[in-house]
Amino acid sequence: MKKPLITLLLLTISVLLSAPALACPAIDQLPDFNCDGKIHIVVLGDSLVSGVGDTKNNNTGGYVLRTQNRFLNAQVDNFGVAGLNTVQLLLKIQRAFDGRGNVSLAAALVQADLVILDLGRNDRWFFGEPLQTSRRLRKSVDLIQRRVTTLAEYPPLIVTAVLMLPNRGSQGPWVKDLNQLILKSDSKEKPADLRLDLVSKRLLSDDQIHPTPAGYNALSLVLRDYLLKSFPKHASTMRLDKDNDLLYDIFERSKFGTDPLLRDTDGDGLIDGNDPTPAG
Repeated sequence: MKKPLITLLLLTISVLLSAPALACPAIDQLPDFNCDGKIHIVVLGDSLVSGVGDTKNNNTGGYVLRTQNRFLNAQVDNFGVAGLNTVQLLLKIQRAFDGRGNVSLAAALVQADLVILDLGRNDRWFFGEPLQTSRRLRKSVDLIQRRVTTLAEYPPLIVTAVLMLPNRGSQGPWVKDLNQLILKSDSKEKPADLRLDLVSKRLLSDDQIHPTPAGYNALSLVLRDYLLKSFPKHASTMRLDKDNDLLYDIFERSKFGTDPLLRDTDGDGLIDGNDPTPAG
């Protein structure tokens, strides 16, 4: 592992481990999934993530920028790369963590509460059947979980998006088949229920692949609703708080030194999540 990566990741981990005792479950209605007092969302994908066709923002930003503007107290990172396919995604993630690629990507994944994968449509031209792409998307989820866990113990919630449908040639039916496989892969531990496919194809630009600015706005509204409704639902399933003290059980002993079965560990009248010194 190269030195810059080691330095960046050690800094990231120290920030995570030194988080104050603040409420884990929500900041501005969004779950603080890794309980570090911040909301950090990472979006990985292709040109629809980077924002090609977003003429209001010089063909950058797209729905990720609009989501950032809707949630000003969250950090929303755009790691969209035009043309990215799932084979390249796996290599990109692996190289980032090995110090041979984008070090900032590895650091962002370690800090993330939520990671969104929105890609696969470019595989149509290079890598065979939708089933293979679906499998690589699942491998990407597994890879992120495994690599983050070695550095930060608990991985982010990783969601696979159901893709907005293109309207050009054979790519449309191919992506439709891929979407069916993505939906079938949906599970409690690995959600695949961000329904970007519900945005109308009438909001595509003249190339019949990339959204217009109105299309990107519609995608950001779908993501906004997902963040406010589905993300908290998934978090409450995967992050228990049995004593209702606003600290997730899995972090109480390791991060705060508190008892996951006591609301007020030090007995000072403040529940642990609202107590600057919850362990006394």
